Amino acid sequence: MQYLQHAIMLGKFQRIVTAMLFALWLLRQLGDAFVGKGEGWFATRQGDRYILMLYNYRHFSHLYALGERFDMTFTDRYTPFDPVQSLDVHLSLNNMRNGSYLVRETTVSRKSGSAFDQWVDMGALELDTQQELTVLEAHCVPKCSKYLTEVKNHTLELDAMLDMLEVRLISIEPAKD
Repeated sequence: MQYLQHAIMLGKFQRIVTAMLFALWLLRQLGDAFVGKGEGWFATRQGDRYILMLYNYRHFSHLYALGERFDMTFTDRYTPFDPVQSLDVHLSLNNMRNGSYLVRETTVSRKSGSAFDQWVDMGALELDTQQELTVLEAHCVPKCSKYLTEVKNHTLELDAMLDMLEVRLISIEPAKD
């Protein structure tokens, strides 16, 4: 059981990919040209496509760093963080061509892409059947969505609310007619 717990937190267990590896996969999709950055985000460009990385990194409290243990257990790893630490991101992409754009979002969070949190939701016990491993693997994937939006006055406004420790890749490209 100890091996499974550490494998889920650190990298990969059998076919189950962890949130850390998904985050690295998202980073590989960034564009070559740096566009800008702000609190919880940075933007790149590849041709006529913008690729934004939004993130809500939170460090544990200074009391925890000084040795205060809180009520943390192996399955409740978030007690050293402040309870509510959402991040509201507002972005304006300027100098864009007016028209329709396709927006694709890929999100890794405690709810989608975190093998550890899914394993805890399953009861945090040893997964000793192939069926249990298959179910965990099926639930440990990033959330993907896409939608169309319009650019008017050469500006695209984006708003996003990120949960604590969430990362989100947003790809924006002109929609095909």
